[in-house]
Amino acid sequence: MKSARTFTGVDAETQARLAKVVLGTSPLPGLERTITLEQVCIRLRQHGFEPERFELTVPAKVTVRRQKYAIDAEQIAQAAIGKVRLALGLPPDALVECDAPIRHVSVADGNAQITPGEPRPLGAGLYSVPVQVACASGATVGVHVRLRVSLRREVVVAQRAIRTGEAIDADSIALQPIALNRDDPHLLTDPTEAVGKIARRPIAAGQPFRRSDIDAPAVVRRGQNVKLQVRLNGAMVEADAVVLQDGQVGARIRVQVTDTRKTLLATVLGAETVAVDVP
Repeated sequence: MKSARTFTGVDAETQARLAKVVLGTSPLPGLERTITLEQVCIRLRQHGFEPERFELTVPAKVTVRRQKYAIDAEQIAQAAIGKVRLALGLPPDALVECDAPIRHVSVADGNAQITPGEPRPLGAGLYSVPVQVACASGATVGVHVRLRVSLRREVVVAQRAIRTGEAIDADSIALQPIALNRDDPHLLTDPTEAVGKIARRPIAAGQPFRRSDIDAPAVVRRGQNVKLQVRLNGAMVEADAVVLQDGQVGARIRVQVTDTRKTLLATVLGAETVAVDVP
């Protein structure tokens, strides 16, 4: 900590040496430090001077107070949020909020500049943003801001628990806004995509529907009698067959020819017809 000093009666070299004597470190913004005459003498001896050889015009005690300016945590947070929105190209409806408290920053002057750095992904929609608060004097204070990014999207969710193989009706689902880390094209956003389909796995109440959770309903059932179309070189022969497994339109299922008891792999064409192509 340096202060205004005046030296008289000594040569230029001694003046230069005295000017380099540091009495103590400057207090932090908003705090104070007391310097006594005894401390001045100690510092002089530490720098090779004999205080008794000087006439010291110094108060017995001097208190140094350093002015403090508080930078509000909200200012720091908004700078970090703006940086994340810009760096990630987020849509206007994206929600960006602090995931951990931010401390207030005290600086020595009121002309501080807040500069956010590049966001660092932490996973699960979390980002860490380094923010520098720089004073006009050149002093800087660093703050790390942790932010959570989420998107509000309306998706199809189960209104109640749905069992595997259960048909989904309009009363068992609803559109509901949820928070997502990122857009997920596999989530259903239109209830008509689910109504009439079959659940491929258990769906808990409140759980969003993914496209892989549903399947088209079976149009033929195991044990059902169907017409089997056998196609060969442009010709087609029909025979009776029995379905050995459930299947939807377009599915390949096992069927058994009624007359020959031969098992074939056929494609479901409709509720009463399957077909097989003979190479």
